[in-house]
Amino acid sequence: MNFAVIGHPISHSLSPVMHHANFRSLGLDYSYLALDIHPNHFHHIRDIMTAKEMDGFNVTIPFKTAIMDYLDEVDADALKMGAVNTVKITGDKWTGYNTDASGFIESLPLHDYRHVLLIGAGGASRAIAQGFAARGAEVTVANRSPERLDDWPFDVNKITLQDIERYADRTDLLVNTTPVGMTGFKDEVLYDFSSVHPDAVVADIIYTPSKTPFLALADSLGLTTINGLGMFVNQGAQSFKIWTGLEADRAAMTECVKNHL
Repeated sequence: MNFAVIGHPISHSLSPVMHHANFRSLGLDYSYLALDIHPNHFHHIRDIMTAKEMDGFNVTIPFKTAIMDYLDEVDADALKMGAVNTVKITGDKWTGYNTDASGFIESLPLHDYRHVLLIGAGGASRAIAQGFAARGAEVTVANRSPERLDDWPFDVNKITLQDIERYADRTDLLVNTTPVGMTGFKDEVLYDFSSVHPDAVVADIIYTPSKTPFLALADSLGLTTINGLGMFVNQGAQSFKIWTGLEADRAAMTECVKNHL
């Protein structure tokens, strides 16, 4: 079977390394590629994946919302999130799913997160926001352009980055969902944590590098931090099960990624 991850840029992705570690552990002769698809060519995505005889693929920045226009069916949860990160191909039928929210929430320390503050309004943010909103949490999303959230089909507090101070002191969980700090992207820190409650958990969905400037600053202030490795492994394992019906070897996947980091 053949699988891939699509995005732009994609050279930083360790998805092929992680999935091949799982294939080896399970004794499967499968392949997994990283495919850089330029946005100008994205409208050819079905032809591209058909030519490569793909059985499924993951979707990352910047295509998690755009891919939905090319699917035959979308899972109910992914439809609510308005973003897809996993596509299963069965014959000519493409079905979309989203494993971002469940993968992220599974990676967190056990805690009753009632007030969640997300930085960024992309596909991952939308998925995670919906996941916590469905669990009854109050979700606040800070973005440079809050109007980007106007079409979200569930309720969140919409604020600018400058408004974070007003919400941070009651936040249980603060998450960077933007690519800022990722290898190959800008490494500015989007918030200084001056008002964050000392018991709050600070998370970054980025896993490369393992400690972004965002997490490094939070660490220096004594806050509990978690990077995106757990989310990355969990969503990958869930994607694998969607494609194959098999349980992934998450330990092998985690160890392999840690070695590469």
